[in-house]
Amino acid sequence: MDLIGKSTINPALFYTGKISGYLTWIILLLSVLGFPAIETYSSSLFKYTAYALSLVGLLLISVSLFNLGRSTRLGLPQDDTVFKTGGLYRFSRNPMYLGFDLLTLSAMLYTFNPGVISLGIYSIAIYHFIILGEEKFLSQRFGKVYEDYRQKTRRYI
Repeated sequence: MDLIGKSTINPALFYTGKISGYLTWIILLLSVLGFPAIETYSSSLFKYTAYALSLVGLLLISVSLFNLGRSTRLGLPQDDTVFKTGGLYRFSRNPMYLGFDLLTLSAMLYTFNPGVISLGIYSIAIYHFIILGEEKFLSQRFGKVYEDYRQKTRRYI
């Protein structure tokens, strides 16, 4: 099983968008642990909101990974995969990306740093374009089954 698949958008955008998101998560972790990675400007309310969003985001990511199992890929799969609609995927077509976005948003709120906010906005926008590309792929690969699922299940929440 290849974990790295084909990117749904321009590879430079695909990887820079993902790396930008990962950087916000690293900065969040370092900031929460008290390492002076960057200057933070956030209020206590934003920090507590960030904690809550982080927990929800991590939960969504973990459960989504479990629900997808061996179908999980970074990018589009080259081999055959099974179309999964169970677990969280009954309620959202993209619960893992929603978790990624919540984690990124929590980093933005926790630090309220313009650099982190810029990286976060870029990452969230790129993830949306990745999702649009994945939807096109899923429609081509699974046809009516995917289209029926798409009609019944929201993209995010």
